[in-house]
Amino acid sequence: MKLGVYSICLPDYKREDAARLVKAIGYTGIEWTVGYPDRVFESGEQWHVSLDELEQDAPRAKEVAQNHGLEIASLGTSSATDDVEKIERLMKAAQVMGAPMLRIGSAGYDGSTHYNALAKKVIRDYETIQKMAADNGVKALIEIHGRTICCSPSGTLRILENLDPQHVGCIYDPGNMVTEGLENLRMGIEMLGPYVAHVHAKNMCWRHDETKGWYWDNASLAGGIADFELMFRALADYGYTGYINLEDFRGGYCVEPEGITTQEKLTEGFEYMSGLLSALA
Repeated sequence: MKLGVYSICLPDYKREDAARLVKAIGYTGIEWTVGYPDRVFESGEQWHVSLDELEQDAPRAKEVAQNHGLEIASLGTSSATDDVEKIERLMKAAQVMGAPMLRIGSAGYDGSTHYNALAKKVIRDYETIQKMAADNGVKALIEIHGRTICCSPSGTLRILENLDPQHVGCIYDPGNMVTEGLENLRMGIEMLGPYVAHVHAKNMCWRHDETKGWYWDNASLAGGIADFELMFRALADYGYTGYINLEDFRGGYCVEPEGITTQEKLTEGFEYMSGLLSALA
């Protein structure tokens, strides 16, 4: 298994500086964030890869990663599953950057549309996406994520079991499952099997106070509800050899963090996950 960083947790670092820091700490891969609005430098740009100027920016992002000796593990993209034009652009960009996979997504769930109708449409759309992925030599990913029809391993499998794991897979995200869809992490990996193509590493916890009542909050990998030691062992037992990419939102989401620096989060995450890998060895 290899350790990388999803660049969404470096919002206060521009692309070159982000790659430099990731490499200096010891990670070997980066997952570029695509099309997010800059909230730190207020430049009006999108980070760390522009969606509006994707065709021009993709080769520049590839060059930055290469210059710092980083693999582009995946792309942090998203699209409606029926937006074929956008998905084609994203896949072409992944191809240019040498990224083997990219996130597309599934469908949001708020109760306004019946689950069965949403699932049927997503499966139908992914039959098209699967062919596009095969044609472009990349893998399309569904992230296990709250407020979607794929908030748990079993919910995700209901979509993926209709598709070829060579071209379509999932992002296994235990932190997201803390807030919705939590299942035994080993069972989820066993259940999804070859569809586990990528892993995000963040953790969450539940807190309580008299004003807010119960609410979820970001936590360190070691200090949240998801058991990363268990997950690493389960991934190793299954034979997973891909990337586990840090996605730590402590201190704020897509803003310059408060109370902890980005460098501190990346260093802590690397040391913790490296320790888990060493224990497995």
